[in-house]
Amino acid sequence: MTGQGKSDHQRCKEAVLKELATMGATLDKPIDLYLIGPTLVLAGFTEQQIVNALDSLVYDKRIEYAGGNRVRLTR
Repeated sequence: MTGQGKSDHQRCKEAVLKELATMGATLDKPIDLYLIGPTLVLAGFTEQQIVNALDSLVYDKRIEYAGGNRVRLTR
């Protein structure tokens, strides 16, 4: 996957955030990763890219793991 000035990693992070927002994720409403995973894979991202993007977003404090394979947006 090639991006126009963006790395695959950055594009995957943006896609994860977009899918979480589309599903209505908030601090009070965590989203199951099984709901967004298929869309991200269909967009051409690998499982490893998605996991790396999720870990990076946690590090950036944009999301947090909520247990039970769920994440929530923190801001």
